[in-house]
Amino acid sequence: MRTFSKQAWIALFGVVVAGGCSVETLLNQTATFGAEGASNSAGAPLQSGLRGVFRVVIENNTPLRAIFSTGTFDNTDERTTPVFFQFSPDSQVIAANAQPTLEGNTDTGVMTFPCGRVFSVGSRSLINLIDENPGPVAAIIDEAALLDGVGFSSEGINSGDASTPREGFARGFEALLGVDFNCGALLHITLEFADVGDDRFVVELAEVFPAGRDDDQ
Repeated sequence: MRTFSKQAWIALFGVVVAGGCSVETLLNQTATFGAEGASNSAGAPLQSGLRGVFRVVIENNTPLRAIFSTGTFDNTDERTTPVFFQFSPDSQVIAANAQPTLEGNTDTGVMTFPCGRVFSVGSRSLINLIDENPGPVAAIIDEAALLDGVGFSSEGINSGDASTPREGFARGFEALLGVDFNCGALLHITLEFADVGDDRFVVELAEVFPAGRDDDQ
């Protein structure tokens, strides 16, 4: 992992402030892609296999089916191909050992992603990138899961409306590498009924376990 002297950090911070760039942006754009191969991963494409990884569990704490796309991407690379999975009755872009749907009061199991600058659950940025540059899974993307946010359905799994989010939506969620989590971490994301505001549902970052630690699942 790169190290900077105190003087270098002070100088860099001054450049950030003078240029109108936030400290959050600085942390995100300078975060390492992981101890595993960190020295040769800085310029490696997201899908190259040369970056470290992080893991995610999404827990649906509602009684409803959740319909969404989730993945990681580099927010300053216009050519980035996102690494993503989809959850819907017709999904074929499925995480290893995961079910294609996320039913009520269940979780996704542990999903593994290469370290990217942004992790997303249904954010507009992720959906746009999937539309523009879907990569090798272009032919099997489920359009019903390309939602702006997370949709919720109470329809039966065999219903023709099983992918129709008639119960409402949660807004899309993003977590930033170097700010909200580091490469190697395990993120515990939950889908909840919202306690405040106009939205019925919310996506929350419940816990972040550092590299080398697991939760109780």
